[in-house]
Amino acid sequence: MKHPQIKVLVAPLDWGLGHATRCIPVIRELLLQQAEVIIAASGNGFQLLKNTFPDSTFIDIPGIRIHYPAKGSMTLSIVIQLPAIFKAIRKEKEMLSSMIDSHGITHVVSDNRYGLYDNRVKSAFISHQVSIKNPGLLKFTEPLLYRMHKKRIENFHELWIPDFQGSENLAGSLTETPGLTIPKKYTGILSRFNHSIQKADKKYESIALLSGPEPQRSLLEKKLKDYFLTLAEKCLIIQGIPGIPSRNLINNVEIINAITDTELQQWLHPDTTLFCRPGYSTLMDLAILGHRKNVFIPTPGQTEQEYLADRLKNLYSYTIVNQNDPVPDAVQPGKQLPDNHRKNLISSIISDFLR
Repeated sequence: MKHPQIKVLVAPLDWGLGHATRCIPVIRELLLQQAEVIIAASGNGFQLLKNTFPDSTFIDIPGIRIHYPAKGSMTLSIVIQLPAIFKAIRKEKEMLSSMIDSHGITHVVSDNRYGLYDNRVKSAFISHQVSIKNPGLLKFTEPLLYRMHKKRIENFHELWIPDFQGSENLAGSLTETPGLTIPKKYTGILSRFNHSIQKADKKYESIALLSGPEPQRSLLEKKLKDYFLTLAEKCLIIQGIPGIPSRNLINNVEIINAITDTELQQWLHPDTTLFCRPGYSTLMDLAILGHRKNVFIPTPGQTEQEYLADRLKNLYSYTIVNQNDPVPDAVQPGKQLPDNHRKNLISSIISDFLR
């Protein structure tokens, strides 16, 4: 079905690459359904999507600039920055109003950008983390945080949850939505990868797939580079910084700034150990790829990743390492992550959304 008058703004948050990568299958499906797609992004996510969809229209929209501490409480750091966050959300809303006028936008798909709603257009909000997790003594604040988060989400017409229903879903209790007043729709796993790429011969003993905010991304890169240099085997570090391709070789360690989906899918041999964050988009990718020899290193203080890490350890027997702890020499494969690609509902959800 063609939709010649429909123009969809797709806008991922710019905290790491995960929000951008999980928008890739959404954009592909919108294009398949003949919608015109305008992509609003910033930072590395802008560059990644520009590389993936070079013929699309792009708008460089400022992100919500969060400063993550090298040490100390991330929760406290974000609380201190709340006035700046709310200001950025108001700015997003103003920019959307202008984009509707200038580009004729009829629909909005917002991945965790809270200001991108307008009563003139139909809007969907993508999030797997509806229920916010807090550590230790701050756990009592979770009901209040949920009510605040729920109120923000209910500015949109629909909530799209990139997961599937059931007790063995991928995100666990993060997707719980008691009392939500707008329709919620489970899309299934949203991954940029597919099952058709054939594995090549084993090329690397270990691969580090880096992502997330600074300074923690760089701190993890240094830690894993130092560890890889103690090994005899060939290792690869993918910095997660899209842009002009760069490649360096330090002894046995190859360092590249970014990688194509096909290259990663080919090089991720079943016997290669993958070191990465337990970011949710990364987990969705690994569920599709079926890779099981993984070491997950949560971003310090990021409670969502810490929750997912505990879940990965308890349900799927994966190796979890704190960023300041030694890297284990021996890694046993975990269990296959839930993969419901045969039940992916994003096509029908988008079809209903565009009506």
